Amino acid sequence: MLNLTSLIRGTTAYKTLVAEKSKNRLSHAYLVTCQDKKFLLQYLKILCKIIICDENEYCNTCRNCRLIENGAHPDVMFYPKTEGNVATADINNLTEESYVKPVEGDKKLFVIVGAETMNAPAQNKLLKTLEEPPKNVIILLGATSEFTLLPTIKSRVKKLEISNFAERELYSILSAEYGESEKLKQAVSCSDGTLGKAIELYNGEDLEQVTSIVKEVLLNMKTAKDVLYYSNLLASSKIDFGEFLSVLELAVRDIMAKLSDGEKSVFNTELSKELENVQGFTLGSAVYALEKINEAYKRKKFNNNQTMLSEWLLFSILEGKHKWQKL
Repeated sequence: MLNLTSLIRGTTAYKTLVAEKSKNRLSHAYLVTCQDKKFLLQYLKILCKIIICDENEYCNTCRNCRLIENGAHPDVMFYPKTEGNVATADINNLTEESYVKPVEGDKKLFVIVGAETMNAPAQNKLLKTLEEPPKNVIILLGATSEFTLLPTIKSRVKKLEISNFAERELYSILSAEYGESEKLKQAVSCSDGTLGKAIELYNGEDLEQVTSIVKEVLLNMKTAKDVLYYSNLLASSKIDFGEFLSVLELAVRDIMAKLSDGEKSVFNTELSKELENVQGFTLGSAVYALEKINEAYKRKKFNNNQTMLSEWLLFSILEGKHKWQKL
C-alpha cells in the first residue's frame, strides 16, 4: 500500500491543519487545492483524520480513522453523493445535515470532492452555510483548481495547498510499491509531480509509444521532410502532446548530460543507451532544443493546434542542430 502520509506530510495543507488542531484553532472552512484528481479524495481523507482523530496528528488505527478511510463515519460526509459534478442537491443535503448534532464526537465534517465542478446556484447555496456556519461544523472544499469558484466563496474559506511533488519524493514512494526501474523513473519524470499521473504512465501503454516516437525523432529526423512526417505521426497517434514534450525533454537533458559529464549525470540510462547513435547534437544545440521545448510548454497553453505546434518545435530543433554545427 502506498504511504500517502509520508508524501503529503511536508505540504502546507498537512502542516497547517496539524498546527491549528494542536492550538484548538481549526477554521470553519478550508479550500484544499490539489492538481492530482485521482488522489484528491485520498488526500482529503487524511486531512479529515487529522481533524477527527484524538491523536496529535492521526493514528490511522482507531475507530474514527478506520471509519473515515471506509467512508462510513457518521460525522464525516462526502459529496457528491453520485458520480459526476457536485450538484445543488448535494449542497441542499449538506445544509440540512449541518444542523444535525454529531453522533460520535463534537464535530461534523463535510467534504466536497471536486468543488470546482459546482455551478453558480450550488455555490450560492453553499455560501449561506459558509457565512453562518452551525457550531462545530467544518467544511473541506477539495478542488483541482480554484478558478471556477466564486470570489465570495474563496473569501470565506482558508486556502490550503497540496502542491505537486518533487521527482525524488514520488520515485521513493512508488519504488517501494513497484520496485526500482528505468520505466518508473521515466513515468515519474513525465508526471508533472502528481502521483496519479505517474501511476497512470507506469501502468499504461502510452509511455512506451511516446518513448518510441521520441527515439525515432532524435535518431532519424534530419530534413524538413522528416519534420512533416513526424508531426503527422504525432497527430495520427493521438498521444498527449504534453507527454511527448516530457519524454522529449528528458531525452534531450540526458543527451546534454552525456555531452558535458558523460554517463554519470544521465537520468534514464536505458533510454540514453538507445540514443547512443544520435547525430548532430552538440552541447549548444542540446541547450537550444531544451529552450524550445520549454517554450513549447508555454505555447501549448494558448494553442490547441497540436500539429502546428509540433511542426514548429521539430523545425526549431532541426534548425538548432544545423546552426550549432556551423559554429
